[in-house]
Amino acid sequence: MIKNQEESSTPILVSLIPNLMEGKGHIVPYHQAVSQAVSKLGWKHLAAIPSKSKVGDVLAEWDDCLSNFDLEKEGNFWQKILRLTGVFYLGTTTAKYLRNNVIYKSELSIVFLERFIHLQLLALTIALWLVPTKNLSVWLLYRRNTHKDKTRYVYKFLNYLIKKSLPAGNLKLLTDSDLLGQSLSNYFQEHVTVIPIPHTEIKIYNCDIKNKLPGILCWWPGFPREEKGWNIIKKLVDSNLKNSDEIYLVAAKTSNLKVTKGGIKVKLIQDKLTRKEYNYWLSVSDVILLPYDCQSYGERTSGIFTESIIAGKIPLVTDKTWMAYELLKYDLGELIINWEIPEEVFISILRIIKYPNIKNKIKAMQNSYLNYHCLNRYAEVMQKIINHK
Repeated sequence: MIKNQEESSTPILVSLIPNLMEGKGHIVPYHQAVSQAVSKLGWKHLAAIPSKSKVGDVLAEWDDCLSNFDLEKEGNFWQKILRLTGVFYLGTTTAKYLRNNVIYKSELSIVFLERFIHLQLLALTIALWLVPTKNLSVWLLYRRNTHKDKTRYVYKFLNYLIKKSLPAGNLKLLTDSDLLGQSLSNYFQEHVTVIPIPHTEIKIYNCDIKNKLPGILCWWPGFPREEKGWNIIKKLVDSNLKNSDEIYLVAAKTSNLKVTKGGIKVKLIQDKLTRKEYNYWLSVSDVILLPYDCQSYGERTSGIFTESIIAGKIPLVTDKTWMAYELLKYDLGELIINWEIPEEVFISILRIIKYPNIKNKIKAMQNSYLNYHCLNRYAEVMQKIINHK
């Protein structure tokens, strides 16, 4: 009986993951890090993912029980209206999972939603209407400029409904950017807790120089997207410039970048990398190119930027982004460059790589990030959230 009582008093944190994005991005590493942080606290971690998931890196104990209806798929107005059926299915499968695996297992259970759009948040709202919520808490991690979205009013209304369906103080709003935290707090008129980025245990390989591509290796990581500077990278590759043979660009295959005569050398790699492959390219790269759109990334964080600093690499970023804001804290303004003119980008790369003091300043920033963006600090913040009413 005592054993059962001890088990029932152990908090359960459930990672609710309605879309694994086919393993792209940091979704899987993020929740694997969450699992490690939860373990440090002595809590129990569960994860609910869509059925028929084909992502190989997920942990064996993750439950593929949610509706696999893609609520984020592009479509016309009527197709989006029909998605309300998918919202209902996600809501009911979430409720079934919570009822069978979570709610009656602990005196405190936390539903943690880390990446979501308004339809997935609506599905969670429906799920909470269908289950007892006396011992339930919900943590919503907002990572985008939701306060500027066309659907911002929907998020605000759904936050209100979720808050009303839970015991007082059991809805927690989180973000991983202090800039975004202030904006979201102002918009939602709620306290927003800023938390570290946990997936930063990067293994840096001592790569044999013979295996490294010649020249200054510049990596544009991740899946090609406009907001991540796809057009800027295309311009760089299409440019015929002096000393361009000193630079080697690595990018994803679906960027479809073509080498031009007299231009920089290009190596295309798989869009989806294993963690080992990702760590390899981070290890051999000299410069990480992050020509991100300042409207999209003015306040939101970049996991790749954080990992590049943890790895001690040189990131080049856009002015008026969160990354620029972070670099300025450590007197690294020279890494904020003008991406509009390819010639200036090349000159910046060639000049910055030779700056004697850059590595020292990045080392200071790396040490600071290692102390903050880590599992121990993440676990500490989680404990503070659960203690704060």
